Amino acid sequence: MNSEATYGAAPLASPQEQVRSRIAASLLFLLNGIGFGTWAALIPSIKHKFELTESSLGLVLLTLAIGAMLSMSLIGRVLARYGSRTVLRFLAPAYCVALAFIPLSPSLGLLFAIGLIFGAFKGSLDVSCNSQAITIQSRRSTPIMSNLQALWSLGGLVAASTVGIALKQGAEPVTITLPVSVVLLATALYCTRRLAGGDASTSKPSGGFKLPDQRLLKIGVLAFLVLFAEGVMMDWSAVYARSVSGAADWLAPFAFGTFSLSMATGRLLGDWAVARHGGLNVLRVSGVLLLVGLLLVVSVKVWPVTFIGLGFAGLGLANLVPVLLSAAGRAHRESVAQGVATASVIGYFGFLVGPPAIGGLSHWVGLPGSFVLVLVFALLLVLPGPSILRSASREA
Repeated sequence: MNSEATYGAAPLASPQEQVRSRIAASLLFLLNGIGFGTWAALIPSIKHKFELTESSLGLVLLTLAIGAMLSMSLIGRVLARYGSRTVLRFLAPAYCVALAFIPLSPSLGLLFAIGLIFGAFKGSLDVSCNSQAITIQSRRSTPIMSNLQALWSLGGLVAASTVGIALKQGAEPVTITLPVSVVLLATALYCTRRLAGGDASTSKPSGGFKLPDQRLLKIGVLAFLVLFAEGVMMDWSAVYARSVSGAADWLAPFAFGTFSLSMATGRLLGDWAVARHGGLNVLRVSGVLLLVGLLLVVSVKVWPVTFIGLGFAGLGLANLVPVLLSAAGRAHRESVAQGVATASVIGYFGFLVGPPAIGGLSHWVGLPGSFVLVLVFALLLVLPGPSILRSASREA
């Protein structure tokens, strides 16, 4: 589908401005991925530092979920009023600064507080980045969402590799995170001034809270399933590899790196796949790959097989978020940003509550047993998922 015809609200830009904004958005997605990847790769170290059980770690992850959900419930209206470029000039640097404070936490109580703040910036940044991506995509005749999401995954791979190597050399988490935060902050200050504008809504947003319509609700439910699985893979892959599959401390972060690499590879091919085969077919194949990967992770508890399973899972999850958020942007009649924000709030609820839910469930059934829930969600994506997306697309 021609994205200009679909979105159509963004003003035209010169070729130079389009190239500049595309490069800036690419850097922003890379920055976002490195920041979150640094956090995810350090989770085993944080668990060890505070001597946390899986359920206690789940509570730490829950603070991120609460902060993100609170901010994401508001960010759509802010984006509609001011536009993603203006909002990102504040959000991206704040996200980088918040990351630096995580390993500095001297107590579990302060870790909860910093996690809440980091989660708030992370949730808002995700919605704002995707809104900016759709704004840029609206000025082109070809999709770009998957390629930009690939850079997010590559950022996670870079972070996991860096953290893993640094830990093997005996570096402390704080000496890893502070330099990363400084580099990310400088990148944020550079790229946010070069993003695309013109996506602020010219109409006054309707007042009061409104439930999402059926189209966005259906897309949001699918996004919930996808992002629940993605959040669990990201936050628990390193811990699972260490605690269940027997990987060494320095090797465990590479479990997250394997997942990120496979996601990045899938997303680099995603725009081509969507343009050639359509979002519905991408959803079908992706669900099967995710299901295969999770079966390997749950059934064979040896770290090389776990890494392979995470690779399949990453390929399966790679292009589902770009497909669903693009559909959500098309589905909202008033604003692309509000469509993305609405589906994101529903979907990212899964991303953010998934990790703490798995931590709590593991107290009763163990970590491998709790991963069966993610397996069930993958099965739902394979079976009714395509018909749900088809129905939402027809209504749009």
